[in-house]
Amino acid sequence: MNIYPLKGLGEIRFGDSRNKIESLLGVPDEVSNKDSADEVSSEIWSYANLGLELYFEPDSGFRLWSILTSSEKVSFEGVNPIGLSDAELKENFPNLKLDIHDGKFKEYSYPNSEIVFFLKNNVVKRIDIDPIIEDFPDKY
Repeated sequence: MNIYPLKGLGEIRFGDSRNKIESLLGVPDEVSNKDSADEVSSEIWSYANLGLELYFEPDSGFRLWSILTSSEKVSFEGVNPIGLSDAELKENFPNLKLDIHDGKFKEYSYPNSEIVFFLKNNVVKRIDIDPIIEDFPDKY
């Protein structure tokens, strides 16, 4: 699956409904905070076999607003980032900005794209993909 900055991942698009996601990916393996039971946080759908967590915003009618992936099959600009070393990540994406470096953890952001790479022990473990959050309520 390809990452499309500010738009989504593969066929998944920010603003998609839960029904649309279920038609694309099937029933999730796990649902956390169903229907925003805590009345504050997002509903989270997990697809362990796909390495995906999808966040649905209750204030927008449960539209998709965030994607987290740990799948080695995910591609960005022709590169599969999960599993890359810190050096390999920076070699492939020289414009990355180091946001956090806390011992064994690092976070790099990709400019103007709302994409964050999370590293543990200098290896990419997760990628967060988001729309421009400030635009989300008006757009969806």
